[in-house]
Amino acid sequence: MQKLSYILIVVIGLIFAISCINNKTNVNQLPASEDNALKGIGLLGTYEGNLPCADCTMISTLLSLDKNKNYHLRYVYVGKSEEVFERTGKWQVDKDILSLENVDYNYKILDNQLNQLDLSGKEIKGDLADKYTLMKIK
Repeated sequence: MQKLSYILIVVIGLIFAISCINNKTNVNQLPASEDNALKGIGLLGTYEGNLPCADCTMISTLLSLDKNKNYHLRYVYVGKSEEVFERTGKWQVDKDILSLENVDYNYKILDNQLNQLDLSGKEIKGDLADKYTLMKIK
């Protein structure tokens, strides 16, 4: 009888251990894509760049992203006007794409830089492609 009790305790212990292992979440699983963008490459901060312009010298651009998911975009059409244009709103990330509320184009998130995408959400190609970049200010 004592031997049967011992075997029963061992079996119950094994069943319990197996059920605990199966119910564990995968601790090595990567966080959601937005978390990767925020934590992995430090998305928050200020970015600047001089983007190409069809009818001016360049578009001097400054974009700030804060931890409350607010953005502040400031740009000037250099050589055309001294007027400063500003937009504010919320930002969000889906995979490696940054979207700004009330802005028609998005940005691809890279390490310490944002690459502006075309209006259809695709990477800009051609001779000026590398000019559509905002670099993170350190």
